[in-house]
Order: sequence, then structure tokens, then C-alpha cells
Amino acid sequence: MTASGHAAAMPPPTARIDLALPRRYPVDAVLAFYARRAIPGVEAVGEDGYRRSFVYNGEPGWLQVDLRQGWLECCHADRSAVAFAAPRVRELFDLDAPQARLRRVLGRDPRLAALLAQHGDIRVPGCWDGFELGVRAVLGQQITVAAARTLAARLVARHAQRIPGAGADEPCHSLFPPADVLATANLDGLGLTGARIATLQGLAAAVSAGELDFERSQPLARFVARCTALRGIGDWTAHYMAMRALREMDAFPAADIVLRKVLQPGTTLTARELEQQSQAWRPYRAYAVLLLWRSAG
Repeated sequence: MTASGHAAAMPPPTARIDLALPRRYPVDAVLAFYARRAIPGVEAVGEDGYRRSFVYNGEPGWLQVDLRQGWLECCHADRSAVAFAAPRVRELFDLDAPQARLRRVLGRDPRLAALLAQHGDIRVPGCWDGFELGVRAVLGQQITVAAARTLAARLVARHAQRIPGAGADEPCHSLFPPADVLATANLDGLGLTGARIATLQGLAAAVSAGELDFERSQPLARFVARCTALRGIGDWTAHYMAMRALREMDAFPAADIVLRKVLQPGTTLTARELEQQSQAWRPYRAYAVLLLWRSAG
């Protein structure tokens, strides 16, 4: 069965491994997050897990994760694909978050301590591919999550490569278009403004040329500086990408209006005020962000 709950026309899985899920992993909250953002044609989310297409050693395949039973399954011509996928899946679902340490730090703030008691474990959802996440973040600027998902679906429908042999009932039938394709692609008629098209193609060109990468060992300040040097990408988008693509635990989009309103109900903090208050949450500010977003609904 696929993550969307129906059979897919595909070869038998080549490998399955146990993910050793944390005992109190917030399955429902994480799946709900991905379900709202899954890119049609590339990703699918069901009641038990997540499914997507991917490329390994130049060949396409599929992976499926069951977060209730705790396994990863890969369907790929190369049996070593599961070893490639496993660490990325662990980061995708933030399976190794240092819960004890981050709860100890965040719990020093009485406001966050109350939210931790209410919401349990907090995970920062990652991503499979940094460029894919960057495109999704740009598409989501100043519009709803649902609207951004619609735009992503249109982008995939026009420019993605369909996987040979993907059945008509396969929900993850295509590969997300790479940076070199989108850098010069015709993006007119997708519902994007001219400014948004310029931002997407600027991002794609920078990634394709090696001027911007999503290497997780790079300093946060350098990544943010390179992102914000691109037209149409501001501090919020850069920090959001750092949270999810770089797995930067201290990334913090201080300009976020939800964060500025939810921390002190009845008051809208300035970005500077929020930044100052967040210093006590270092080095786990990204987890504070997810906690506050969850509390806001």
C-alpha cells in the first residue's frame, strides 16, 4: 500500500530497515505537518506514513516510511539505496533530536515550559532535498500553505520528469525538477507573479552555479547572507530554510508575525524584541519556533 492508501504499480521493495523510533515520537503532529505541505506528484502522506520519489546513483526510485511501525522501505534497482536513504529519513523526521537537552533549556522559560507540558516532544521537520525545500519556501511567501501546495503541484506537472514505469495509480510518479532545469524553465501561467518567478529562477541559478548550497556544516550567518543576497529572499525565508534544510537548531525567523503575536498574547512584539527574548532559548531556538507555531494552531 502507498502512503495515500492504495496499491501502486511498482516492483517489489528491495530493502526494509527498522528506524528505531523514539518512544514518544509525535507521529500525528509530524504527519499533519507534512500532509499540509506534501508536493503532489512527488510526495504522499497517509495515516501511517510518508512516501516519495527520489534519485540515487542516477536512477529513480521510491521510499516509504511507516512512522507507526517504525520502518523505512526502498524500491530501487540498487539495494544500497536504503543505506543512502536512512540517514536522510532520520533528518527528514528529526528522529534524533536531543529532547532532554532542548527541553531543559527551553523549559527555563515558564511560557515555553507550559507549552512543552501541553504538546510533548517537539520535532523540527526536515526535508529530503535542500533545493526542493527552498523552492517550496519561496512559493509559500505571503500566501497560505494550501495555495503554495497548489503552485508546487503546477510546477511539478509542467517541469518534473515522470518516472518510467510509474503506474497510473502511483501518487509519487515524478521527480522534483532540479535547479538547472528551473533556472531556465518557462514559469509563466502557473499563477506566479513576475517577482516570484524572478526569485525562483535566481535561487535555481545560484544553486546550479554552486553559489548557494545546503551543506549542513556551514555557518548559519554565511548561509543567511548568501540567501538574502538573492532577489526576493529575506531573513524569514533564509532562516526557515536553515531550520529545515540545514538542520540548524538555532535558526530563528524573528520577523515571523505568528511568533511576535503568540509569545505575549495581546501584544505584538517587534522583531528586535522577539530576538532579544529568544536569546535565552539558544542553541535550540528552532524548536521554540515549532513549539510556538503548534501552540498557535
